[in-house]
Amino acid sequence: MKRNSPHWSIAALLVAAGLSGGIALARAIQSKYDPERAMLQKWINHALDRVLQHERQHEARPLTPQDRFVIFTDHHKGARNDADDFIAAEATYLAALDHYLEQNFTLIIAGDAEDLWEERPQAILSSYRRVFESEARFYPERYLRIHGNHDDLWQSAYQREKYLGEFFPGIEFHDGILFTVSGEVLRSTTAPQSKALLPLDAGAPGGELLLVHGHQGTLDSDTMASLSQFLVRNIYRLFQIVTGLGRSSPASDACLRALHDTMLYHWVSGKERLILIAGHTHRPVWSSRTHLEKLMGELHSLLETAPAERPPDFGVKVQQLREDIKIRARKYPPCNDSLKTRPCYFNTGCCRYADGDITGIELADGEMRLIKWSFTQGKALRAVLESAPLSEIFYLL
Repeated sequence: MKRNSPHWSIAALLVAAGLSGGIALARAIQSKYDPERAMLQKWINHALDRVLQHERQHEARPLTPQDRFVIFTDHHKGARNDADDFIAAEATYLAALDHYLEQNFTLIIAGDAEDLWEERPQAILSSYRRVFESEARFYPERYLRIHGNHDDLWQSAYQREKYLGEFFPGIEFHDGILFTVSGEVLRSTTAPQSKALLPLDAGAPGGELLLVHGHQGTLDSDTMASLSQFLVRNIYRLFQIVTGLGRSSPASDACLRALHDTMLYHWVSGKERLILIAGHTHRPVWSSRTHLEKLMGELHSLLETAPAERPPDFGVKVQQLREDIKIRARKYPPCNDSLKTRPCYFNTGCCRYADGDITGIELADGEMRLIKWSFTQGKALRAVLESAPLSEIFYLL
């Protein structure tokens, strides 16, 4: 029998490696110049499409003017060791929970509340029993949970009941939560100072708000989450404990976080009258706005001008600004933190800042608010960083 020459085998391997490298390079170039066609973007799009379709078919919830929700995410509760990022924020979070319980809010935890990639459930539950007891005061009528990637163990009903059943018996988790907002609700919740500015007539359309953790479709946090969990628990956690590094410091992968925010924006910006609220990146985002801020600022200023102070060509200027924004968005497509022209993407930030601050999003009183809680000198302080009536946000979509 004639054997194949080893030279031919080596050559074939080199050719295959060259082709693979060429394909990878081509995809990298495509991702740079046409990010919406990148493979990772397609994975994220497909995963979020599935969540949206499921929620539309099975679990959409009407949002009424009487509803009050607060959304927190990314606590990453650990075991009170040097790998635990939640320690500094615990007091702040407990004070915030007291406020929202008293003010009749429903608490939504949108993923990664427990860092089960780094610690075992028993260690987290024993370390933060007081936090679990505080959250349990909202359950069951005013408590909702969404899966994250670091707490994906809770996808198992058996594991949920085994570990969380003491505090939340029979709890269900969601891949996402979809709120529908009717045109009638938007008209009824328009802020008094804005009613004359927004032409919300009887035929005004409604919209939707989708809440997800935001990891869907990613390679490390979704597709290969099991491998990522193994590496974090057995290597990165040990590195944190031994060195004391890596705890809530400025993220070394800030560009990747910005890129992921951009990918989430790309997905939702292609949808009609849909707002996406996510976590996962740990970066608060309001109205998607980064680049083109001047144009968008001018548009907002015009829409907020008192009726008596509007220029004679008010309508023409508003229309021209809208056209300019569309043209610039087509000519210079968004990339990373730039050129996000539709106020459709929001991010809660996280509950694990090193200074003890936490951020979240409120849906209440016809408004959306990006809020920050701080705890200094034994006193909790709530600050509204950004706010707008839902009617204004949907009007700008």
